[in-house]
Amino acid sequence: MLAFVCLIQLIMCIIAEWQKMKAPSFLRACRVTTQKVLYFIVFLASLIRGAYFTSPTAFKEGWSRSLLSAYYPLVLSGSSLIVCFWAEVFHLRNMSWDKPQFLSKSFIGFAVFNVLTYSLLLAEFIVTQIYSQEDQSFYTHVFNGCYAVLLFIVVIFFLIYGVEVYFKIRGGFLNDYQNSTILNKRTVSDLKVNAEEQVTAKLFDPVPSTSQLSQVQEQINISQLHQSRVGLLSQAFMLFIIVGFLCSETLSEFWKAKVPLYSRNCHDIVFRIIEVGVILWFPCVLWNCFSPEQLWILNPKRLLKRLDHSKYMKEIELQDKNAEQDTALFSDGTSINSKDCWICYDSERQDAGPLIQPCQCRGDVSAVHHNCLRRWLVESSINADSLTCKVCGTNYNVEHASKLDWQNGITSRHCLQTMAIVTTMCGSSAAAWTLIQLVEGPIIRMLAAGTALLIMYVCIRFLSLNTVVAYQRAKISSLNIISSDSNGNAHVSTISHTVCVDLAKSETATI
Repeated sequence: MLAFVCLIQLIMCIIAEWQKMKAPSFLRACRVTTQKVLYFIVFLASLIRGAYFTSPTAFKEGWSRSLLSAYYPLVLSGSSLIVCFWAEVFHLRNMSWDKPQFLSKSFIGFAVFNVLTYSLLLAEFIVTQIYSQEDQSFYTHVFNGCYAVLLFIVVIFFLIYGVEVYFKIRGGFLNDYQNSTILNKRTVSDLKVNAEEQVTAKLFDPVPSTSQLSQVQEQINISQLHQSRVGLLSQAFMLFIIVGFLCSETLSEFWKAKVPLYSRNCHDIVFRIIEVGVILWFPCVLWNCFSPEQLWILNPKRLLKRLDHSKYMKEIELQDKNAEQDTALFSDGTSINSKDCWICYDSERQDAGPLIQPCQCRGDVSAVHHNCLRRWLVESSINADSLTCKVCGTNYNVEHASKLDWQNGITSRHCLQTMAIVTTMCGSSAAAWTLIQLVEGPIIRMLAAGTALLIMYVCIRFLSLNTVVAYQRAKISSLNIISSDSNGNAHVSTISHTVCVDLAKSETATI
């Protein structure tokens, strides 16, 4: 089933690239990328392991041993590919990681390492075909030890580059961010500085920080950072466990006969579960088949917040307009009751809350009912962290309530969707259990269990999304939006540009 899921992901990845092309070409859509190679590796590893454990007696003794050991070279290939990719991310500069690509500078090292790995697999296959069963067991332990050493080396470099990129936030991918930051600062200074004010403007230039890392830390995407660290440590932990199990299998002659059968069975079960977890990690972190640039493992720039230059320039322009139109601000505030709500256009409503000016918009769209705007935000957005005006880009000043408004968050549509999802999960589980009880064939049982697990996975995903949407609706419904003219700030025009002065609400500002 895991092989089937990875095959579907690979096909969807190819289709996504084909759809993005201006001149669609199947060969160009099938070009080798890091994401596709990882999908293919996981597909082969899952298919081989599934074939071995489904019908182990269908293969000869030598073939079955080779199939059992072929899993480790594939894991080494996938892990070494990620290590080489992260090495390029750390060392290379002026590289674009937003588009799907494959290795460049580290390809030779990746190829040499994999030639060595698959040479061991070929040698193991030849040995199992030539020597007797007792000698085969001895050589199998030797090859397992070799795989353990190679995997240990890969895990060490996996942690080295993973810690540098995702813990210390270092690497060549920061070069573009630093350049964009410098460019952004120059643009702002050019807007504020005239030729006659060069000496005065020198006093207001931003003071350079002592470390570029402190500037980067201010723009870190905390959510992506935690996801990447958890994913990195979980895979490294499971790989270390695999190394320990391989070493124990290599030295099994010294301890296995002295251990009770129950302990040996537990050892084998945990070993196989960790092997499944290692290979399952790849499709989990590569979940987005259509937009690989959204994956932290393939695009470390996801650790940084996007710099919206257009929005930044718009804020500068708004500050200039506010400095020139101070009187208009006060006049709009006094005549707000005579304006109409730009959502309902009914100034006589008593059930929509007071009329407020939540942003810097002027004219017909400056006033809005509090409840109308909150309902608008609930219906048009599910992200409570980006409550901004779509026209002027001003962030709404909101107060968060201590309790969520679940009455408006959970609608009849959410209830129906949740009931349908839960019913589908229960029905698929019951159907799979019934089929497993009635049919004795292992293939039918495996297909039934795999199909039920796949349906459960899809249903859990939709149920999680449905819950998140309901939570965001309840969170936005409980917000209290504050009018921009009640924050007690007034703008004063000076020779050094706009200065914000905090004034008491009871006093009147005279300029």
